[in-house]
Order: sequence, then structure tokens, then C-alpha cells
Amino acid sequence: MSFQWSLWKREAVGTLLLAGPLTVAQLLQMGMGFIDTVMAGRMGAAVLAAVGLGSSLWALMLLGCIGAVMAISPLVAHLNGAGDEAAIADEFHQGLWVAMLVGIVAVPITYGLAAMLPLLNVDPEIAPLASEYLKVSAWGMPGLCLYLAPRYLNEGLSNTKPVMLVQFLLLPLNVLGNYLFMYGGWGFPAMGAAGAALSTAIGLWLGAAMMFGYLRFGRRFQSLALFSHFHAPRSREIWRILKLGLPIAIAIILEVGMFSAVAVLMGTLGKVEMAAHQIALNYAGLMFMLPLSISQAITIRVGHAAGAGDVRLAVARGWLGVVLSGGIMALSATLLLLFPDVIVAFYTNDPEVTAMAISLLFAAALFQFSDGLQVAGSGALRGLKDTAVPMVINMVAYWAVGFPVAWLIGIYWGVGPQGLWGGLVVGLTLAALLLNTRLFLVGRKKVLHTQFSAT
Repeated sequence: MSFQWSLWKREAVGTLLLAGPLTVAQLLQMGMGFIDTVMAGRMGAAVLAAVGLGSSLWALMLLGCIGAVMAISPLVAHLNGAGDEAAIADEFHQGLWVAMLVGIVAVPITYGLAAMLPLLNVDPEIAPLASEYLKVSAWGMPGLCLYLAPRYLNEGLSNTKPVMLVQFLLLPLNVLGNYLFMYGGWGFPAMGAAGAALSTAIGLWLGAAMMFGYLRFGRRFQSLALFSHFHAPRSREIWRILKLGLPIAIAIILEVGMFSAVAVLMGTLGKVEMAAHQIALNYAGLMFMLPLSISQAITIRVGHAAGAGDVRLAVARGWLGVVLSGGIMALSATLLLLFPDVIVAFYTNDPEVTAMAISLLFAAALFQFSDGLQVAGSGALRGLKDTAVPMVINMVAYWAVGFPVAWLIGIYWGVGPQGLWGGLVVGLTLAALLLNTRLFLVGRKKVLHTQFSAT
């Protein structure tokens, strides 16, 4: 029993040490969005609304690129676990070709989103500003993907500190870029919303340069020979990476898309409801960074154990991550239930908004635990290279069940904001149940296969 406890304790510490820098990096990235919002707000409501709308649409492209390139992490983790250093450079090079392909394709798609704005009946004062935001930010997409490739190489090697350091350096540069391009500091033309996009795009290219500089001069990468010989693209390998990565991208977009669609429905109910929704969602988003980071750490550690041929350890690490993630979000839900008024007071002192936001925080408390379980289950399955079925699960949970329930209760039955959030609770809870059932089935199958092979 003491051995088992020491083993679980060691595994938990290893997971949390990997997740810590990722949490900080993601909070710093959210801080960049917060700074953009604050600085845009000083230029008037139209610029603020344009940055908000443009960044929301751009975020869908961002998440799609992240998901498609994220496949590098479990693939490298498997090779690292197997001790196959010679194959890591080739895997990285093929992943880099995928990243460049995804980044190039993302540019015209982002332009397409800008062209669609008139079809969304957006305020005519806001639409052209948001359109310019998207067109400028589109040119940062290749830089984003070139940043992601070395990031996920590092994560696959269980090295999560570089991404934290890069985000730490980019935060003040984003403030400087906004001052120069949004406000027209030091003689630059004031570009408003487009200036915020330009600052972000430049930051993405700088982040890519920093990550490649780290790979080139970091001593720990010398044995991998990443730059001694660059491997040409091979269609079969590129398709193998995309086959793993595209379902991740679609699954992420399906989940975030449900939240975006509910926000659109919320906007039809009134400004008080929308403000309360934003408060509750912002807090939930901040807390979600913790299980999200654990999920990414699980992918790495599960992939490493699976690559080393220790399937039992891989599955155990997956379930440990689920327990850690669920425990953290259970604590978050407890705080929501005990101190909702304290949390809302950080955001507003408007009595109407406060009352509505508190009621939504109670709904948020219900899905905190489910949210932690579903993202952890997803991360463990990625580590086992299982991404196609989780994509289908997200489609069913969020769009066949969650969103229709939100519309039915919130809009059709007229319950309002609490009904819309009830749909979120249902969608996330179903996703958590199905994804962790899938993890149980896949894990059991792999363990039984290993036992059969051994005999």
C-alpha cells in the first residue's frame, strides 16, 4: 500500500510540474487579450466592439491551428518514451511541414471570415473595423503555426518552461505594439482595431523566432541534430500527422463553438443578461486554465509511457490526471457555491447584473466538475493517439444534445439565461461521461492486448 501511495504521489508531482508552466503561459496569453480589451476600450465603444468581435472569430482559427499542430506533442512523446532520438528530428520536420501548410491555408480562411461579417447583420459602424482586424491578423497565422511546432516538440520532450518564458516576454511587447499601432505612438499612424491585430501578428512571428532560437542554441537539443539535415516533406507522414491532428482541431472548435453559439443566443435576451453571462464565463474560463494545463501534461506523460511500452503506466497516468483535474474543479465549484457574491464583486457593482451573474455562477458550479473530467479524458486519449472517436463524441455531446437543450430551455421555453447555461451543463456532463467511458474501454483494450502479447 505504501508503495502504491509513493508511486501515485510521484506521478502526481510529475504531472503538476509539467502543468505548472503551461498554466502560467496560458494565463499570460489570456492577459494579452485582457490588455487588448482595456486599451481598445480607451479608443471608444466602436473600437472595443470591433476588437471583441474580431478576436472572437480569430480565436476559432487560432484553436483550429493549435489542434491541427498539437499532434506533434504525443507523437514526439511516444518517440521520447521509446528512446528513439534519431526519429525525433524527422518527426519534427514533418510536423513543421504540416504547421507551414496549416498556417498558409489559415490566411485565406481568415479573410473569408472577414468577408462574412456583412452576412451576420453586424452593426455597420463595427463591421468594417472588425473586418480590418481579421485581415491584418490573418498574416500572423503562419507565424502562429511556426511557433506551435517547436512548442509542441518541447512539450513532447517534457519541457514546458520555454513556452512560459516566451509568453512572459511577449506580454510587454504586446503592450508596446498596441501603443505604437493602436494609438499611433512615436509617430506611427493610429490604426485602432487593426493596430491591435498588427501587434498580435508581429508578436506571433516574434514568438516563432524565439522558439526556433531556443531550439538552435539550447544545449539539450544538440543530440537531436534538428538543424544538421532538414528532411523533405513526405506526403504519407504529413497525412499521418494530419489524421491525428485534424480531429483534435475539430473537437476543440466544436466545444468552443457551442459556447460561442450560446453567447449569440444570450445577446438576444438583453444587455444585463449578456453582461452577467460574460462575467460568469470569464471566471469559468480562468479556472479552466488549470484542468486544461493538466490535460496537456497528461498527453505528454501518457504518450511517454506508451512509447516506452508501459501501457499500464500510460493508462494509470491518464486516470491520475482525470482525478487531479476533477478534484481541482470540484474545489472551484465549492468556491462558486460558497462565495458567488465575492467573485461577482470583482467584476461589477450593478445590482441587476450582480443578481443575474450570481444565478449563472451556480450553474457554472454544476459544470465545473464535468469540465475538468472531459478535458482530462480528452488529454489522456490524445496521449494514446485516439482522436477520431473523441471528435465524434464532442459533436454529439455539444451539438446534438448540449446546444439544442440550451435553445429549448433558454429560448423556446423562455427560462432565459439560466436555461441557456443548463444546456452547457448537459453538454459538458455528457462529454465527460462519454470521453471517460472511451478512456476506460481504450485503456482496457490496450492492457489486455499487452497481456495477450506477453503470453
